[in-house]
Amino acid sequence: MKKLIVISSCFLILLGCKTNTNKKSNLEGDLYYTWLKLGSFYGQPDSLYQNYIKLRDSLGIDRLRKEDSTSTAHIELLEKHGLVKSPFIYLKADNDSTFIIYMSKEDYKLITKYTYQDLIDKKKKIRLELEIEKLTNKLKLCKRIISIEQVNGETLQKQKKFKIDEYK
Repeated sequence: MKKLIVISSCFLILLGCKTNTNKKSNLEGDLYYTWLKLGSFYGQPDSLYQNYIKLRDSLGIDRLRKEDSTSTAHIELLEKHGLVKSPFIYLKADNDSTFIIYMSKEDYKLITKYTYQDLIDKKKKIRLELEIEKLTNKLKLCKRIISIEQVNGETLQKQKKFKIDEYK
């Protein structure tokens, strides 16, 4: 009987410690600009996504996964969560990790009022605190913007030799 109590106690403790990958948490960091924005079909012509669907249907999903496993898995994840045409931003956290953050169009509009060149000229950066849900280690879903602040600092960019694509 004593062993049963010890075993069931250990089981309950382990069950209580189980982490939920979709649990909401906060993420803080700086808006990050890049010259090449790859993340979803947001802002792209519908024909581009339709061509992808036609290619997937003609080749078959297994062959497409074999040919381009990374992009195919990414698009499948977006489709699973209804994010194929959702806007996104890049965020650099304080630990130097970068994330792609998907968000609603309403939240995204709050980001688009800041332009890369204006931030550079003013020597400012955008500091964000977001309530997020984890999709993968690098992909997050913004559930709510907690704060947006324009602060002194250097606006981050991934590649200096190419034209930076604005959030629009």
